[in-house]
Amino acid sequence: MSASFPVSGHELLSVSLSHLLSPDELGLLRAASDVGCELSLIDLDGVAVVGAGLPDSVIAAVKSGSPSVIESEGHSYLGATFFHDGDELGHIVCRMSEGKQGRAQSLRAAHYLIRLAETLMQSAVRRELATRLHHLQVEESYLELLQKSQRLEQAVARMKDSERIKASFLATVSHELRTPLTSVIGYTEMVLEGMAGPISDEQREYLDTILAKSDQLHQLISKLLDVSRLEVSSVQLVRDRVELGVLIQDVVRALGPQLRRKRTRLQLLLPDDPPTLQADRDKLRQVLDNLIGNAIKFTRDEGEVQISVELCQTEAGETRILLSVSDNGIGIPTHLHDKVFDAFYQVDNSSTRQHEGSGLGLLLVRRYVSAHGGKVWIEDRPQGGTIFRISLPTSA
Repeated sequence: MSASFPVSGHELLSVSLSHLLSPDELGLLRAASDVGCELSLIDLDGVAVVGAGLPDSVIAAVKSGSPSVIESEGHSYLGATFFHDGDELGHIVCRMSEGKQGRAQSLRAAHYLIRLAETLMQSAVRRELATRLHHLQVEESYLELLQKSQRLEQAVARMKDSERIKASFLATVSHELRTPLTSVIGYTEMVLEGMAGPISDEQREYLDTILAKSDQLHQLISKLLDVSRLEVSSVQLVRDRVELGVLIQDVVRALGPQLRRKRTRLQLLLPDDPPTLQADRDKLRQVLDNLIGNAIKFTRDEGEVQISVELCQTEAGETRILLSVSDNGIGIPTHLHDKVFDAFYQVDNSSTRQHEGSGLGLLLVRRYVSAHGGKVWIEDRPQGGTIFRISLPTSA
């Protein structure tokens, strides 16, 4: 879009002279009549903006170009037409005094007043042009912003459509993968139990590996399904009374083989009377599974993981539960503390990274904690490693 000006000066300045000139300019022209002749400023409708009205014959006789003398009904006038861009904007007429000596003085005064009026009107025209130009520029900027906003809305709509398609694709693919994988796990377990006949120790070792990797893939598919559901709808919670200490101990027992395999020491610090809260048990368990599982995974062999729970008071007097999971592992750089909660993000994203993972666990942790009205953040452990902290309300 580009701004364009009307060709006609009258069209551009389609306002009366009384509005074109400022009150101070009009006052100056009225006061100037005291120098020896009466000044009249007449607009194109024949209305006197300054001074007295004039006979139509005088107005009709005013010529373009240099000021000219007009004789009418026994009176002498000096008149001129003011132009802008080739179009008339008004007439400037001075009625001169009678008498030979007075006429000469009055003629000089009339010339002076006409030049003064022309100067003031030229200044008013420039001011009006500058104002209108500013308005056009503001309008142009507004229209450009409006167009950008519309393009942005269209881009957001396309992005939302793309997200819906992606979520639908993830859900479909995950579901289709889960069905045959369930059969693989089931048949592997039956072979391990000897239902297909005796197996050797070497065969059992291979089958254990198949089962472990199948379970790992099953967990990844479950996370993909959870994420795809979150993309199309908000987190739906089924709240119930949850004893946090009991739930943590259940998760730790389930992660026992992983602890033993890495010879990791686990320290559990619970208050004498562990708190209870209104929460979705399954989603809170997933949060604990991810945080404690990550702490064990990223801690070096024979390392230490510490889980603590305490009650704290906010400045508003609200009682909240502070859950901390710390490790003495490889740590997370400070500038990546928020980034690790993004989908599919890996701190070590190289093809040779030592620790496997989907990059979805911490995304689910943040979504589920937020749905409970809580907050999760990361702190650096002074002795090395990472501390994940979660603040949760005790009630819904």
